[in-house]
Amino acid sequence: MTSPPPAGRAFRLHHHRLVVDGWVEPDGQAVTVDDPEYGLTSSADTLTDLVRGYGGGHIEWLPPDGQHTAPPEQQGASR
Repeated sequence: MTSPPPAGRAFRLHHHRLVVDGWVEPDGQAVTVDDPEYGLTSSADTLTDLVRGYGGGHIEWLPPDGQHTAPPEQQGASR
């Protein structure tokens, strides 16, 4: 995952077998990185709206230092 803005809080959105990284900005806007290779992202005014846009799922909050153990496994074929 690319690093979130310094004031952002990092999370992983788990939806069925899809896992995407993202962050919440201080103003509440939530962003996910849907395809890191091409820089495709999704965003919404709130985290609740973002999760609703994916059709549900749950949030795993990442440690504030940005260090996490492994990248998320993405759904679909490898590139």
